[in-house]
Amino acid sequence: MSRKTTVHKNKERRELIIERTVAISPQLAWEGWTKPEHISHWWGPKYWTSTIYEMDVRPGGIWCYSIKPNNGDGEEAYCKAIYQEVIEPMRIVYIDSFTDKNWSIVENSEMYTIVTIDEVREGSKLTIITRFSNVEDLNNAEKMGMVKGFTDAFDRLEEYLILKSGGKS
Repeated sequence: MSRKTTVHKNKERRELIIERTVAISPQLAWEGWTKPEHISHWWGPKYWTSTIYEMDVRPGGIWCYSIKPNNGDGEEAYCKAIYQEVIEPMRIVYIDSFTDKNWSIVENSEMYTIVTIDEVREGSKLTIITRFSNVEDLNNAEKMGMVKGFTDAFDRLEEYLILKSGGKS
């Protein structure tokens, strides 16, 4: 099950691209990405907990969530995503932002995010493309933990959905 996650930076487009092939069907991957009862089990880095406060997966819909380390070492991060495009079961586009506890967006924290789910022989190829407003933010993404967080999240998604489906993808 353990598969390699690939990471690319495109400085011209200010994009961080993270890809992974997982041993689950595109439909199951879609459900994992779009249903709060599933995403709360895997979203975020290993040993972090995510709480979903709202998730309305449709253009104009909102996803409000927080993530925090299980050991209490660090602050809880509050985030709000606004869906731009939703094409089941292959593409989700949203603008993800950090917020305060009242869901007010932190200025200049917006990240344009594209999630694609492509069927491949081994299951599904998942791609997350995060576009930053400037190259400095792109370069800081790794320091901020985004690469490790997305890599861990892909591990957790695959493990959770395989377990949830009883080993049938």
